[in-house]
Amino acid sequence: MIDKIHIIAVVLCFASLSAFAQNVTETNQADSLDIFSVYENLPEVMVVGERPIVKLEDGKLSYNMPVMLERIPADNAFDALKNIPGIHVKDESVNFAGQPLTLIIDGKVSTMSYREVMERLKMMPAEQIEKVEFMLSTPARYHVRGASLNVITKRHKGKKHFSGQIQGDYEQSKYASGGAKGNLLYSDGKLTIDASYSYTNINAYAEAEHEAQHPLNNKRVAYYDHTTNRNKGDFHQYRAGFDYQFATNHALNVAYTGSRKSYKSNNNTTGNSVAKQSSDGDNYLHNVDLYYDLPFGLQVTAAYTHYEAPKDQLLDGTLYEAEKNLLANSNQKINKWLVAADQIHSLQKGWGLSYGVKAQFTNNNSFQTTQTDEGEVLPEATSSVDIDERIINAYFGINKQIGKNISIDASVAAENFHTPRWNEWRVYPTVNAIWNVNERHLLNLSFNSNAEYPSYWSTMNSIHYSSTYSEIWGNPNLKPTSSYHLSLMWQLNRRYTIVAFTNFEPNFSAQLSYQPSDRLAVIMKEVNFNHRNIYGIRASAQFSAGKWLNGNLFAAGLYTNDKCDDFFDLPFNRKKFSVIAGGMSSFLLSKQANIRLILNPFFQSNAIQGVYNINSMFRLNASLRWASTNNKWNIVLSGDNLTNSHFKIHSMYGNQDFSMKVCQNWVSATLSLIYKFGNYKRKNIKQVDTSRMGY
Repeated sequence: MIDKIHIIAVVLCFASLSAFAQNVTETNQADSLDIFSVYENLPEVMVVGERPIVKLEDGKLSYNMPVMLERIPADNAFDALKNIPGIHVKDESVNFAGQPLTLIIDGKVSTMSYREVMERLKMMPAEQIEKVEFMLSTPARYHVRGASLNVITKRHKGKKHFSGQIQGDYEQSKYASGGAKGNLLYSDGKLTIDASYSYTNINAYAEAEHEAQHPLNNKRVAYYDHTTNRNKGDFHQYRAGFDYQFATNHALNVAYTGSRKSYKSNNNTTGNSVAKQSSDGDNYLHNVDLYYDLPFGLQVTAAYTHYEAPKDQLLDGTLYEAEKNLLANSNQKINKWLVAADQIHSLQKGWGLSYGVKAQFTNNNSFQTTQTDEGEVLPEATSSVDIDERIINAYFGINKQIGKNISIDASVAAENFHTPRWNEWRVYPTVNAIWNVNERHLLNLSFNSNAEYPSYWSTMNSIHYSSTYSEIWGNPNLKPTSSYHLSLMWQLNRRYTIVAFTNFEPNFSAQLSYQPSDRLAVIMKEVNFNHRNIYGIRASAQFSAGKWLNGNLFAAGLYTNDKCDDFFDLPFNRKKFSVIAGGMSSFLLSKQANIRLILNPFFQSNAIQGVYNINSMFRLNASLRWASTNNKWNIVLSGDNLTNSHFKIHSMYGNQDFSMKVCQNWVSATLSLIYKFGNYKRKNIKQVDTSRMGY
């Protein structure tokens, strides 16, 4: 009785939070001459949450997803991850405990990028996840660093099986769009064949406003523009995987993944700047993965990726009396090869040993040529690269299970990153220690380190004219960002979580705006800070009231310090305290008709990023779900960004006076019809690393 009263009290205390919703947006690919390419993500902080269905397994927190989905259903595997308490998805980036999460499928190394993993998880039915392993500090044997979610899929090798799922979507935002996807799985004894295909009709709309008092020759010149963007196209994704089981722990898996995206983007700008800008392009991706598992714990991996993105861009406009008529042709061509070998040993007395090597070779052959309407080539906006990149990594790790309550996993990786610009050796230590105080309380101490290298396009020595006023500068002097994350997590009663954490990021990089005083233009340039340091504490709670209400809530406070001594003539050292809060609530409206309403909250107070002040915001997403008695049919009506929230920043630092308001995710409603046949079980899917590709 006391527990029930306590739970009801928690619900009442946080009733207002349940009216909010956590934002999940669709980020369009930016174009180098597109004004929307200057849009930058907000600083993000995630809060750790815990449900009674989580348990400690081999030093990892393991979430029982089938049980979780009974309480808060989801359409696909990616949406199911949002049900994990404290997980926050912003601009489709999954974050947890103040750091971005890497997504892994079945624990295997791959050349697939985060975005490709995300797209695959969206194609995977949520019911096919067996469990999700959460690691605050991922051991080196996974070949990723930092925090991660390892999605473990259900398997049924050795059994005869044929099943699948088809889905159709209709989305109404500013304009109507839609899509369809399907999956098939066939298993007959030792052989398993897995295939999937999806098609998306792109018909997106976005808006941006710039307003400035430009410091020109000791005077102030007023500037304003309003830009609308229409992006239309087609996106195809396809995959086929073959798995042959020779014997127990002895298997060969080969998978091909491909995609093609064709699009046409048009911008219309009015105000002090009047312009029309168009982009036509195609993105091609081909990837082959091969995995060979041997009975004595050795896994051999080989992968190849080819990515290509040709594009033509046209800009015609005027800024006051000055005209700008430009044509740009560009292409990015990436070829990537990867080989890896990993060995795991289970020793006596609870000890484990792992070691391995990975070698990755990349060729980046890219160019951009910009010329006037008279055919004159602009040297400052024309560049090309043909460089080879090499990453060699070796690691060693140990883990120890001490009784049933204590587990320690420690590893160290040494990595050489070699390009014509860089030839660096780095050492990455990782430690994760968990103490199960008792069945209801847990302590987790975690430390990890990482380095993030700039994207290929951001380091090119060229200028992209995104409008007659805005310029995007490449920065060939960009340095890799280092990061060090330390956290202490305390779970109480398996329902409440408190996390204290700190992030140190030397050479943190972000794209910032700068208004030069000798001409009318705003320069968008990615620069390295001295550091970005964040100190924070987060708390989360779960609640329920019978079977009709389930959910989780979180709140966090963080203190951010951004320092940079080399940002044009405006060095800065800025500090800010901010708050975020949100959660998820699932209401069972009708048990007989199996109808649920799900609300997702997200709120963020004022924040900073470099010279930017970022306005507070809150967003609301909601979905209404119906499922047939046998769960073969599902109908989902969902609404995204129901509050029509905008991204607003302004810079008043030094002599700067510049503000920007962007709405890339318009208010939208989506109707989804899902049909499942057989007893669908989705296999593991590996993804191509395109995180540093694209514009």
